[in-house]
Amino acid sequence: MKKKSVLKIIGQVLFDVLIIFSSFIIAFFLRGQIDLESGANVFSQYAGYMVWYVVIAIAVKIIILWIFGAYKRVWKYASLKDMVAIIEAVTLSSVVLAVIFYILSAPISFLGIKIDFYLPYFSRSILVIDYLLTLTLIIISKFSERFFNELKLGSGGKRKKRVLVVGAGDAGEMIVREMIRQKESEYLPVGFLDDDYSKIKNKIHGVSVLGPISDMEKVVQDYSVEEVIIAMPSASGSVRKEVAVRARELGVNCKTLPGLYEIIDGKVYLYQVRDIEIEDILGREVIDIKIPEIVSEIKDKVIMVTGAGGSIGSEICRQVIRLKPKKIILVDHSENNLFLILEELSNKFAFISTVPVVIDIRDREALRDVFKKYRPDIVFHAAAYKHVPLMQLNPKAAFLNNYLGTKILAKLSIEFGVKRFVMLSTDKAVNPKNVMGVSKLLAEKYLQTLSKVKDTRFIIVRFGNVLGSMGSVVPLFKEQIQSGGPVRVTHPDMKRYFMTIPEASQLVIQACIMGKGGEIYVLDMGEPINIVDLAKNMIRIYGMEPGKDIEIIYTGPRDGEKFDEELVSENEELIVTEYKHIFEARNDGKVNGLSKDEMINILFNIEKEIQVDDYKNLFRDLKKIVPDFDENKMWPRLYE
Repeated sequence: MKKKSVLKIIGQVLFDVLIIFSSFIIAFFLRGQIDLESGANVFSQYAGYMVWYVVIAIAVKIIILWIFGAYKRVWKYASLKDMVAIIEAVTLSSVVLAVIFYILSAPISFLGIKIDFYLPYFSRSILVIDYLLTLTLIIISKFSERFFNELKLGSGGKRKKRVLVVGAGDAGEMIVREMIRQKESEYLPVGFLDDDYSKIKNKIHGVSVLGPISDMEKVVQDYSVEEVIIAMPSASGSVRKEVAVRARELGVNCKTLPGLYEIIDGKVYLYQVRDIEIEDILGREVIDIKIPEIVSEIKDKVIMVTGAGGSIGSEICRQVIRLKPKKIILVDHSENNLFLILEELSNKFAFISTVPVVIDIRDREALRDVFKKYRPDIVFHAAAYKHVPLMQLNPKAAFLNNYLGTKILAKLSIEFGVKRFVMLSTDKAVNPKNVMGVSKLLAEKYLQTLSKVKDTRFIIVRFGNVLGSMGSVVPLFKEQIQSGGPVRVTHPDMKRYFMTIPEASQLVIQACIMGKGGEIYVLDMGEPINIVDLAKNMIRIYGMEPGKDIEIIYTGPRDGEKFDEELVSENEELIVTEYKHIFEARNDGKVNGLSKDEMINILFNIEKEIQVDDYKNLFRDLKKIVPDFDENKMWPRLYE
């Protein structure tokens, strides 16, 4: 312990001794045991014992105050919790004194030996008066430091939160510098925690590295920490989860800085501090994409992103801008979503080389004008109808958008010399059991037939669910929890692959650079997550207990849902690529024995049959590609 801290504690103890002594003497005076006017025997029958009374009272009260942490608290930022601790300590000490003085009020026998020492028992009202005086004076003395501090800093409502920063690396340094620099910041950093022992006891911007992360409980108590901020962008989900849970158990709020996927320019800012979300505790390995190689391919290029206002499309835009493209063409049919991402790129990231285009990807002639005018070098095709139950009710819309829309974009890309075309596909395209999956499978097969056409490289990236995307399970669970429950889960055995939106977007960009044309890349999704476990973890993040505070109910699988999703089909083999987080799903080029030419003809027929509502032939051709296709389940509008 530092010399300055020791001296401060000694000073607090001596001041409390003075309070305890004064309170005890004043209690005797108020009870009429001290007569200052007559000058007579001021302590009457207690005079010879007063020293013992005072010594015992001081010893008991100081020891109990110490046990309750009165000398480990930073009273400059005292709170209601600190006041409760003082009340408990003084109350207990008065009870202990009453017992001690009662025991000592008569001679004591010990092992048959009579001890003549005893203290006359005085009126019980003296202890009551002493208790009230001691409690009042100690509370006033402890909270006076906070009072005078707030006179300097402003009203209590403007008092800064005492925060502990976990991580004393670059991110921790930047966030503390922001806290100090911004006078209106709500945060006051009291220290760092870091497992790098070479940093412990050092100071960063005048803020000490107090110890390793294992010392969090002690530091939170000793420094009256009100909030913990995790400033470790590269930390695994398990580390974040451990810190968050420990903070929650201490009754302290826990927030985090962005992960590596969310950092655009290598810097972190105070406005990025946010609550812990389920994405932060997945425990997935941090992915390090090959930035130099990607920059060389994207820098000064014109990039088109379809579905730019969606969850994945907008994140691709955020990730691409740090690679310094010449221009980004933002394509989306939703005017509102397009406006939001445009405003974000312009205001938050100061990237103004954007062209917003409100357009439906099925509008061939309008799209041709866009391609002709801006000549994109790379197209990231993220526009798609993705909601399984909704597409089950609107199958034609799914086919027109996901399949024919992709075909229109692909043909225009060839016509105008696009170098790379990347389509985002889904695990639901593998052995599809729903309309959305079938429509994405058709798009995959069509792009593979174009893999060697001219100079355009067609690349398919297949992955599972992304946490936090619009309409996905995480936002739905979050809304249900915030509404008090219940959380609705389809089935206790339901499992899904998950990754975060930034992670998926970065891997899509990496796959774009890797592809030579015709590949189906499969992103490493890790292990599938049980949906019930996901729901329970989300409930715990919000500080509640599943089944106790928030009920979980089961609603049954929806139309077209599988219990377990698949990333590759039976005739595909996962091949390891140069990048360990990306695999290639390789096959012999045939589907159900169909040659490439046969596939081209069937896909052409399907396009025409959809457009003219020739369902009989459409279902026949679909079954050539998807033998398990069941029109009674996948095209319900015809059979109502």
